[in-house]
Amino acid sequence: MIKTVAKLMLCIILYAVVYMAASAVMPYSLSMKEMSSSDNPFLMLYMLIYCACVCFTMYFIIKHAHFSGMKLYLNIVFVMFFALSFMTHIETLLFGSTFFAATKADIFLLMLSGLLPLIATVQLFIKFFQLREDLSMRNKINYKNIPVKLGIIGIIYLCSYILLGFLMTLIFDDFVTHYGEAIENTPNVFLNAAIQISRGILYGAFVIPLLNILNAKRDFILSVCMVFLCAGIQLIIPNELFPENLRYIYLIEMTGAMLLFGIIAGNLLWKLKMS
Repeated sequence: MIKTVAKLMLCIILYAVVYMAASAVMPYSLSMKEMSSSDNPFLMLYMLIYCACVCFTMYFIIKHAHFSGMKLYLNIVFVMFFALSFMTHIETLLFGSTFFAATKADIFLLMLSGLLPLIATVQLFIKFFQLREDLSMRNKINYKNIPVKLGIIGIIYLCSYILLGFLMTLIFDDFVTHYGEAIENTPNVFLNAAIQISRGILYGAFVIPLLNILNAKRDFILSVCMVFLCAGIQLIIPNELFPENLRYIYLIEMTGAMLLFGIIAGNLLWKLKMS
């Protein structure tokens, strides 16, 4: 147990160092650097908490994986990169005018800064934590049903997005004002709904490789929930896009929505498994 904790702490430290170093050395635009600068005394702590969540998620998946070697490495990097870095910034890339300080090049650099620590640490996670049991047994996936399942998952994402947003407006007055302004500034509500459905479909598609990696339903659903929660927990890191109090509200909303989404999407995707 002590050795496991020590190894996990080493992986977390390595991931955090590479993540912070990559974020620091990326050649962002001047406006992006000014926007990203923060005098929050707890910035490093928040970043470390996020890195620890990502690392624990990878630890859990690899600990229960039935893949090995390069296949496992590529699957983990794929899932964690696209479900976190890519999905976090793709909306910013589509609606750059909303985040005026970030150029398209900045968005791609932000994605890259999330990829580098994965490349640096996933192999170490596999070396430390992969089971040394039979890694060959796994069930087949019914690929014919994937489009239908992803379509349903997209609608579920939209519903969870709306539900948690509505609950936040009932609880927090600050959220009511900001959420109302956000809706007013949205050029087309139906277009925004279509975009959220598309985001849900992509989230579902990007965790499908976990069906190959994991053979137990509990392990799969927990892994999906943990991956999606990491996407929400990113909001714990201070940024200039939201006032401090509003950021915490969005953190609650996002983690709640992603947990609900993960539970439902995980159960739906598991049905793609063929006995």
